[in-house]
Amino acid sequence: MARKAAATAGEKPKVRKGSKTTLSEANLADLGAERLAAILLDLASDSHVKRVLRLELFAEASAEGLALEISKRLATIGKSSSRIHWRKRPAFARDLDLHRRMIERLAQDDATAALSLMLDLLDLASPTLDRLSQPDGPIGDVFLTARDSIGAIAEKAVPEPIALAERTAKILATDYHAQMGSLASALASAMGPQGRAHLRQVLETVLAMNAKRLRGADPMAAVYKDALRRLADASGDIDAFEATFAPELRRTPLVSAEIARRLLAAGRGEDALATLQAGAPGEARGRHPTSVEERAAWEEVMLEALEATGHRQEAQQRRWAEFERTLSIPLLRTYLKGLPDFDDVEAEDQAKAVARRFPRFDTALAFFVSWPDFPAASRLVLSRSGEINGADDVLITEAARRLEGSYPLAATLLLRASIQHVLTYGVATRYSDAARQLLEAESLAVMVGDFGEYPDHASFVADLRATHARKQGFRAELEALGASF
Repeated sequence: MARKAAATAGEKPKVRKGSKTTLSEANLADLGAERLAAILLDLASDSHVKRVLRLELFAEASAEGLALEISKRLATIGKSSSRIHWRKRPAFARDLDLHRRMIERLAQDDATAALSLMLDLLDLASPTLDRLSQPDGPIGDVFLTARDSIGAIAEKAVPEPIALAERTAKILATDYHAQMGSLASALASAMGPQGRAHLRQVLETVLAMNAKRLRGADPMAAVYKDALRRLADASGDIDAFEATFAPELRRTPLVSAEIARRLLAAGRGEDALATLQAGAPGEARGRHPTSVEERAAWEEVMLEALEATGHRQEAQQRRWAEFERTLSIPLLRTYLKGLPDFDDVEAEDQAKAVARRFPRFDTALAFFVSWPDFPAASRLVLSRSGEINGADDVLITEAARRLEGSYPLAATLLLRASIQHVLTYGVATRYSDAARQLLEAESLAVMVGDFGEYPDHASFVADLRATHARKQGFRAELEALGASF
């Protein structure tokens, strides 16, 4: 009656949010068990649906039956060696993941059987990935998920330590795609000290034998060393971790930082400092050039080591020197926080002076925008407009957005640089962005008033039209926004 009255009053009747025709668990349950069973039997001609149903029935019947069914399927996969066509990869991955999930379900009732099956699944990783043109993708992801989830199953199963170590070594021995190194850490707790020691001995023995036989050219060396490092971390054995690196690698910034980080966590500050000094970027030896990221990682740990060993003044000096080199805001904030009251104000002014004359305009602009100091950012843009890099669309978009309210001329110059870069180099993927930026610059023009030494908006557009009239893609984007070019 109420709905009829509403309709009479000219109102549309309200539709229940959860429509009975929407595919949902609740609506399907309303169909009833018999009706759903009939539907599923009808769909069972699909091999995947059939396999899901069989596994569900086995899961309800007994853990032993489910384990046997999964084992049979894994054995079938293991016997195949034909290439997996790209069209069949999604279905293969779905089937593989179904069995992985059913193993995890089995672990609720029989963790020991589940652990054995998950190890069997991981045994299939290398031979299966060999059947693909590339290991990355949904099939590889199933093995990675299994690798990362096996630890919880192993903890529940409480396996015999030596046996688990042997199975782990077997999987690592065929890890030709270098994806199973973290298996050592995933199973480290379940292996316990005895299992970890055994696995370490096995890996070190294989490394030593192959190094002697192949003179260090063993392609699996990286896999074994990765596993040994993870075992060392699990056991808290820093010296064992360090021993996995050749002496020349220990003197590189990245490796010395990794070793020092662990030494600091263990309270061995002086040892960490000595390790870092031996691997300082300026003293790196051999064929391992230091990247910006590696230097930053090393510097971060060096500062921690200096603070931990009481060399606070030296740490402050390094922070300032590194700020002058990189304009790092986190370093500057830490540096200022460590200064006495009122000294930080003067130091901040000095830091901004460093940023104003910094050789790289984009780094300086990013500093002032992020600090933030918008007046300084505007002055930087106006004084060094010829250095604006229109290719950096992320920085330009953010800086223009921050400056447009109070500093429309600076924002306009940033937008213009971006537009000119897009049109000059024909960056078609950014035509739509450039069109919107041109309209934004037009709206800012009324706020600017005096363009000073720079052309006004009409002159800028006229110059664009004369130079880039043939950029039909850009013209189309503008017309889509209701403008012309």
